[in-house]
Amino acid sequence: MTKKRIPNQLIPIALLIFLVACGKQNVVLPTETLIPTAVSPTTVPTSTLIPITVAPSPLPTRPPVPIITPDSIQLERWLEYEDALKQSILPTWSFEALHCEWDILARVRQEVYVWALCGSSKGTDMRPAVIHLRSNGSVRSVEILRRGHPSDIDRLFPKEAQAKFSFYQGMSAFDGRLKEMLDHLYYRETHPKEPPLVILSAIPTVTPTPQT
Repeated sequence: MTKKRIPNQLIPIALLIFLVACGKQNVVLPTETLIPTAVSPTTVPTSTLIPITVAPSPLPTRPPVPIITPDSIQLERWLEYEDALKQSILPTWSFEALHCEWDILARVRQEVYVWALCGSSKGTDMRPAVIHLRSNGSVRSVEILRRGHPSDIDRLFPKEAQAKFSFYQGMSAFDGRLKEMLDHLYYRETHPKEPPLVILSAIPTVTPTPQT
């Protein structure tokens, strides 16, 4: 079988026809399938900080009052001391319902320097006072610090006693020793035989022996 050859002058025409025919065909592009990528959630790092609880600082406490413990004669004569203080601090008040609490701040020879609180739940008054004693230890007289007479301080009280006045002055004093004295004063209204705190401080506590 003899093949027919295309004349050389017809080759460009045939090639043009082939290209046009190919241009009319739809070119199918490959479809891109999007595959979702699994993204792991962001990992929140665990805190390595150690929690610290800050407790509020306690309020500063007042130091204990450096009072002097009564001697044996003062223990025996405490009722005499109390009556003398009441007469000097509250001379116009009824004695029956009144009591006194006092702290011994200093003692020089026959003078005992105290801070005294006298009264009842109906009213109180407090003053630094000097108790003048006789040679046998009994009370001779009492002098109190007069209000409005600052010169009385140096005249009546030694520096040792004056240095302790601040424990009983100012509003903060009512959270310390002065509050203890006031509470005990009220307690003694219903327990009249109870001695003042200063006397109780010198009485040893007796611990009962356990029975076998």
